[in-house]
Amino acid sequence: MEELNNINSKIYKNTLEKQKLFISNRLKSIKNRYINDIMGCSGEKEIIAKHFNNGPAQNLIQTFFNFKSSKCIFCNGEVGDKNIRQLERAHCNIYSRYDLLLMAVNDLWLDINTPIKAGDILKLFIQKHELCPIYMLCNICHKKYDNEY
Repeated sequence: MEELNNINSKIYKNTLEKQKLFISNRLKSIKNRYINDIMGCSGEKEIIAKHFNNGPAQNLIQTFFNFKSSKCIFCNGEVGDKNIRQLERAHCNIYSRYDLLLMAVNDLWLDINTPIKAGDILKLFIQKHELCPIYMLCNICHKKYDNEY
């Protein structure tokens, strides 16, 4: 499991390279209500990031990263093998979803009173995933990964 957080590992590098290409291509074609949201957000950076973390960002990840996979990238297990119920998206543990949101807000934030479009924050949040792979893991590997790291 250590290689999932090792930026020099083959699995990390390969997943991230594929993901960068996926993000670039998908952003060109996707029509998504979160990315197109023009509502303005203002206030403290941390509060804005926290607001997006538990709702819109989580939902956007599920709809944007709609990877199709038949095997766990780590153990090569398939649904039905050895108690594997499903394949799940596992966010790399180097940066949390909140960390990436805060990076996006920091890049766009001018001051406490100047609103930032919600869609701009979420689009940049997606682009920040070029720093952090999302792995397709079986439920068993995902639980182990989250518990160990």
